[in-house]
Amino acid sequence: MHPVPGRNGEHVKKLLVLAAAIAGFLVFRKAQESEARKTVWSKSTDTVD
Repeated sequence: MHPVPGRNGEHVKKLLVLAAAIAGFLVFRKAQESEARKTVWSKSTDTVD
């Protein structure tokens, strides 16, 4: 029950693509969260006229 030679690289590529997609999603979410936090911070520290 050994994997078919030649298909092993295909599985590795799929895992790498999946890992890259997950990493990209997490970076995107983190950037959105940071931007939202910056917006809230700037609103709460805005000077009153």
